[in-house]
Amino acid sequence: MTRALVKRGSAESDTAVVSTQVPSPGAHEVLIRTEAVGLCGSDVHAWRQDAGYEWVQVPVILGHEAVGIVADIGDDVDPGWLGKRVVPVSIDGCGRCPVCQSGRGYICPQRSVLGLSFDGAAAEACVIAVDRLVEVAPDVSAHAMVLVEPLAIAVHAVSRLSVADPSASGEIIVTGPGPIGLMAALILHQQGHRVTLVGTESDLPVRLSKAESLGLRSSLGDSLPAGISLWLEASGSSQALATAIENIDSGGTIVVPALFARIPEVDVNLITRREIGLIGSYGASRSDYAKAAEHIGSDPHFWEQLVSPFLLSDASEVLGRVSRGEVIKAILIPESSAPAPETTGLVLSETPDSALSDLPADF
Repeated sequence: MTRALVKRGSAESDTAVVSTQVPSPGAHEVLIRTEAVGLCGSDVHAWRQDAGYEWVQVPVILGHEAVGIVADIGDDVDPGWLGKRVVPVSIDGCGRCPVCQSGRGYICPQRSVLGLSFDGAAAEACVIAVDRLVEVAPDVSAHAMVLVEPLAIAVHAVSRLSVADPSASGEIIVTGPGPIGLMAALILHQQGHRVTLVGTESDLPVRLSKAESLGLRSSLGDSLPAGISLWLEASGSSQALATAIENIDSGGTIVVPALFARIPEVDVNLITRREIGLIGSYGASRSDYAKAAEHIGSDPHFWEQLVSPFLLSDASEVLGRVSRGEVIKAILIPESSAPAPETTGLVLSETPDSALSDLPADF
């Protein structure tokens, strides 16, 4: 038997850590011993059965941000995968259509999402198709390497800004200091760009405070710099998108990696007359995963500062904390992968409340 975070029905109380059978890998699949798994906005939306998540079939094991070790393989899998440390690709397509053949399976019309379309990785062990695996460094802390998936989403969003020369880009605004927005802002800052991360008063105690401690300039949006040529909207707030359209320079570009709980109204005439580029960003390619792993491997201690670890057995309570914005990035550590109890430190931290008006979705 193994322990897993299972969504069994539509009520929040229907999601709990329960004992299940250890899955067996089938053809083209591997069994992964989970080291750590992150929780994000999509997990919370599924837990709460929010609008737009009715399609999630139950029962299902949640979790799509994971790192672990290949412990067993099914038929037609190269034995060389045994013992490898891997991160699963969270969104992937059919593998056959022109979109997939172009390397963009994350926007395939038939794409599936780990932990929502089928059983995920919030468990002591999980089964994943071998063609969804990305090998990562074996000697980097799991607390850092578990960030590969969300950091890959941020890497992809930054790439959609299509900016290479920091001296030519002007000011860059990132709205939404959740994990994706914060990570994207940190990447841009490390590249030498002038970045301002914008949030709300509820973000001050945790998210904006952490951003400033990591060297970012933050704002509540009441005073924005002049000369904004690029904007990344990661909050999922209609007002934030409207603010971006109103304040970006003519010819500027807005990239939107967030999904919105309500369809936003935008001033298309303003977009047209000022030739503003409005670009969506969804998921990540395998090359984005590789770049994210490189970022983390180059300075794991820096990226670990975004993480708050908890035991898998506390997952139900941790989902509540994520929904209230009390942590930057909560990760679950299966008891089988955790240090001894007297040295673990994996307890619920006393973080001040920071209720969010909107929790942006990933999928």
